[in-house]
Amino acid sequence: MSEVRLSDALKGNTTLWRYMALDKFVDLLSTNELFFSPLAYYAKTDPFEGFLPAVCLKADAEISKGLIEDMNPAIEIVRRLCSDPSQAVARKALETFETAYEDLRSSHKRFFPAIMQSVTVSCWHENSCESEAMWRLYSENGKAIAIETTVDALKGSIESRDAEHIVHIHPVKYVDFFDETLMPKDCVVGGHRAPLLKRKSYEHEHEVRAFICRRTPDNPRDMLNIDFWRPTGVKLPVDVHLLVKRLHVSPYQSEPFGSSVRKICEIFGLGSHIIEPSRLLSGQEDLANMLAF
Repeated sequence: MSEVRLSDALKGNTTLWRYMALDKFVDLLSTNELFFSPLAYYAKTDPFEGFLPAVCLKADAEISKGLIEDMNPAIEIVRRLCSDPSQAVARKALETFETAYEDLRSSHKRFFPAIMQSVTVSCWHENSCESEAMWRLYSENGKAIAIETTVDALKGSIESRDAEHIVHIHPVKYVDFFDETLMPKDCVVGGHRAPLLKRKSYEHEHEVRAFICRRTPDNPRDMLNIDFWRPTGVKLPVDVHLLVKRLHVSPYQSEPFGSSVRKICEIFGLGSHIIEPSRLLSGQEDLANMLAF
């Protein structure tokens, strides 16, 4: 089974929401698989996904710079040997050293974003009630639904199926990426960094992320191949009946959309009883009736 590592900052009964288009919901029901998107897929909506605040990247760069500069004494020794015309072997070694040096200098900038953006995530909204903002963000022409679940239900739905993945579930931390007062330790959330850091501009999402890191390859040399880190989605087996506690239909929809959702739930064995009408644009009559006497 998949192993779930849950943040201490989350309670099991915390309510989570997943707003999505109907076609994605049908895919979840038909496959019993929850799709985890690479951070690279979010480049259009947030080009900072997979990056870290400036203070953290600067600290990382200084560490890498120190390691690379440790090569300089060896290179200088080979350069002195190359001054002897008879040292053809030394000249060949110098070429190898200099190539390796340049590769190391450029690799940090090339590999770090690739490694971070290969992390795959399933994004959930933490809230005790439905969100008008989230409906508008994810409801294309009103054609959307929202899954309501809990942290324990999400965890249990993942653990109940066989898959060789370690899934972490943590709340996202929102920071100013260019805040000069930040410390590197401020960029660590539950022992992790990039998957759980977003800019304050997205704080309205109140996001909880389930995420999967790319496994270390059997051959360590593969880690030096940029193609190994090519972003690829993960379809994780889940128990949909455990996952979906309630289902909400967009308040901006019109028939026959609602009827179609009910029929889909019946076909896939969820039952239409789990569907709750949205209260976002209704219920004011109940308040008005309180004025009656």
